Parts: sequence; C-alpha cells; structure tokens
Amino acid sequence: MSHTPLKPPAQNMTSDDKPAINFDFNASMADIEKHLEEARRSTAHEFIEPQRSAFPTELQPPPMLAPSPPPAQPAAFESSFLAELARESAQKQGVNLSATQALQARSQRLHDALNRIVGFFTPLIQYANNMEPDISRSYRLDARTTYTRLKWRGAFVDARKQDISSTALLAHVTFSVNYCAPEPVLAARPWDQLEALKAELNNLKLKALDESELDSKRPKQEWLQVRLAPEFPVHLRFQANYDKGHIDVMSRNLLAFGISAYKLQPEEVTSAMLDDLGRVLLSRADKLPSALLPL
Repeated sequence: MSHTPLKPPAQNMTSDDKPAINFDFNASMADIEKHLEEARRSTAHEFIEPQRSAFPTELQPPPMLAPSPPPAQPAAFESSFLAELARESAQKQGVNLSATQALQARSQRLHDALNRIVGFFTPLIQYANNMEPDISRSYRLDARTTYTRLKWRGAFVDARKQDISSTALLAHVTFSVNYCAPEPVLAARPWDQLEALKAELNNLKLKALDESELDSKRPKQEWLQVRLAPEFPVHLRFQANYDKGHIDVMSRNLLAFGISAYKLQPEEVTSAMLDDLGRVLLSRADKLPSALLPL
C-alpha cells in the first residue's frame, strides 16, 4: 500500500487561519491520530479563559446616586396685617411670661415661709421636750370638767412636700404636742347629751379611758360619767395656699378647747412672729401674734 505524504502546516499562518488536516483515507489510524495531535497543539494558544468579575454578580454594590438638591425656599410673604399680629402675639407672650414669673416668685415665697416655720419648730421641740415645762393655762371642757396642772409632753413637727421630686415645694407643716394632766379627768353629762358628748370628744381628740362608758346600751342613770385620759393634743397646721398666695393656719386646742382658722401672709412669717407663737405654746404668753388673722 502506497502512502500519500502529508503536507506540513504553513509556517506563516495568521491568527485567523484554521489549520487544515490533510490525510489520506487509506492512511493508517496511527498516522491519523498523529496528525490530529499536531493540529490540537497548533490551536491550543487560541483558547482564552474568560475573565471573571472581582465581585460575584449578586454582590455587586449598587450604583451611587447623586443627592437631590434641596427644595427652594418660598419667599417670605410681606403683609402689614401679619406684622401687626406678630407684634400683638409677642406682647401677649410677654404678658404671659411675666404672669408665670410672678406666680413662680409667689410660690417660692410660700415655700420659703414654710421652711422658716420648720426651722423654728425643729429646735423648739428639742429644747421643750428635754425640759417638759409646766403649762400654766387651764382648759375647761364644761362648767364641771377642767384640765389643770398640765405639762408639756412629746412634741413633734412634720413637713410634707407636694410630691416626691427633689424640686417639689412644701405643701404643709404640722406641729403637735400633748398637754398632760397628772390624773384622769371626770366628765359628767346628762344621759340625753351622750351623743353630743361623743361628737365633742371626737372633735377635740379627747379620749375616754373606757369606751364602754360611752355605750348607749348601758343602764341609764340620771348622769353619765366618763373618765377621760389625762392628755390631749394641741395642733397647729400651716397649709400653703398656692392659688391665693397665703398660708392657711388651723389650730386645735391652742388657747382653749376648740378649732380655729387663720390666714397668714408669707412675709409675716418672721422671727418675731414665730417667737411670739412659741411663747404661747409654752404658756409664757396668752396672746396670739397679730399676723394670724382669724377667718
């Protein structure tokens, strides 16, 4: 069998030319495979690996958008009537501000006055509780019942704020002391005055030693006799009236048995006024300060 010689590939082949494989169909399979391998080598340099993006397609950052320009501001509308309203509004705001400042100043004066009351009574009760002085004043419940030879016992003062905040103003100050007789006091009333007696004792904070003596179911006699506890309280309550700008004062059993009400201006709470009140409480004077105006 004769073999037709294969033509060698051109030496100056361009990149656009495709290598031709010329072989004889009568050639052996070994020759054909040899020529195929040579053709593969000559075209291997033409395959270029496609470049991949540095970022996966799904992780590509979104394109940056240029910021939109700010909207144009409308030109101010000029009006003489609006200018007039602006002046009236500013004047009204000034009046409201002045009223608010005046109210705050008035409230602060009330708060400071109550603080002065606390500052006076705190050392007073300390000294008086140590001394337990005699109270020379007598207290008459009725023509037959009188508390005498009294002594000072267990005074205290209590101040409360409007709320629990640190800046809250004082709401009220309460002073209390017990005057104590040396022995129980006997009260005698007709039986038909039992209910009136019970109401009076409750109002004055007087206590019966034996509550059963006030029982209406007891066998009735001509006279009702009740043994009263030897001590009774004396109260003073100073309540700040922030709406009206003064101090409401309530007293119980101050100079005599009974409840009284007074009005006190904050500027009247002076050292001299408090001294006079302290002398009354210790029975060293029997006249209340003139600053306490009865209601």
